[in-house]
Amino acid sequence: MQRITDAREVILTSEATGESWSAAVWDPRNGSLLSVYKNATALGYRTLRLLSDSYVLGADATRPRIHIWPLNNSSPLPNVRLTTPGNVNALTCTPNGSYIIASIGEKLFIWQTCNGRLLANLAKHYQTVTCLATTKDGSLFASAGEDGLVFVWSLYSVLNDTRCSPLHAFSNNSLPIKDLCFGYGDARARLYTVSLDRTANIYELGSGTLLVSLVFDVPLTAVTVNVRESELFVGCTTGDIIQCNMHEPPRGVQHHVTVSSSNEDEESAVFRAHKSNVTALSVSMDCRTLLSGSTDGAVHVWDIVSRQVLKTFGHKGPVTAAFFARGFDNFRAAVLNPSLQVHNLQRTSEDGGKENVVEVLARGRDSAEILNFESYVEGGNDSRESDEMSKKVEDLQREIKKLKKINAAIYQFGVTHILNKAVDN
Repeated sequence: MQRITDAREVILTSEATGESWSAAVWDPRNGSLLSVYKNATALGYRTLRLLSDSYVLGADATRPRIHIWPLNNSSPLPNVRLTTPGNVNALTCTPNGSYIIASIGEKLFIWQTCNGRLLANLAKHYQTVTCLATTKDGSLFASAGEDGLVFVWSLYSVLNDTRCSPLHAFSNNSLPIKDLCFGYGDARARLYTVSLDRTANIYELGSGTLLVSLVFDVPLTAVTVNVRESELFVGCTTGDIIQCNMHEPPRGVQHHVTVSSSNEDEESAVFRAHKSNVTALSVSMDCRTLLSGSTDGAVHVWDIVSRQVLKTFGHKGPVTAAFFARGFDNFRAAVLNPSLQVHNLQRTSEDGGKENVVEVLARGRDSAEILNFESYVEGGNDSRESDEMSKKVEDLQREIKKLKKINAAIYQFGVTHILNKAVDN
């Protein structure tokens, strides 16, 4: 196996058989297989995720369990069992890795990573939730699925009150929603969804309005957008990938998209190579390369300008996930340097009458010092620091008195000379 080279981005994929490995890391520049994550079973659709810059997560396709690997190790993390109340249909996590969000049937579960506590159990959907995503700052997350409903939630509100209502509820689809993603505006980002009813909807989260509904000729199964949000890509059940130019906005809320394979069409264009359903789409950070996965077992890397396939990664079964990710140092580290801790997940939120304990984690500082209140007030153990602070306060008070005298002198001069001169004239 090759050693991961210093790269700005890598590609992560998973497929439905799990025969050779559960997930793999590829080099987008030369198409080489860099590392694999194995000793587990196949992962479910769209459940492969990065947990911050430290771990890889993936939900088991057939059992109520989430697998976790260190980025630099092909074997799962020892002594950690992420057991869930049921089979996971969709999985995501906040960008900093603090919270894991999973859907089991029509319910949503939220765990805190550092202690494994189940913090929320949400039941708003009527059918299975198959799509989850978080904003780039982790403040909001969205859920959608077979009932055609889309809910946008405030993570802060949910963690403080599990009975809270979603920030937004959208019911513009008549058939199951197959994929969704957020743009790059954090809490005021745009939300993109695609459905089997052949529509791609774009919502603005600040106002909660539907900006546009793009209507296509075929059912849609995947969606992504580039960093500039100037180009929208949607995958179809036919295997085609349609590119829409967002710099040519439609005149009305509903717009029928005409697909053309010619370079002269400014509104949309089509990428053709897959033979069946497109299951995953992702755009590189430089907006030059498109990544796509399909049930035909192929992962293609495309040049967006020419719409030509640059590389193809073959898989033994339907592709369940494929996306670009940052080439974190931990991918190639000899010893993992995790930015967070992971604990076993609670299956219920009941604490059994025990006191809730908040665990304080900090690098390079004694926890006793952090929790010592006297170190933050006068009269503490460090009298030298207290004396220095008192001296600074005295110096500042003398400076304030000096400035007050100067201001009084300036005022007196103005009254005596300027105003009296004006009266004499």
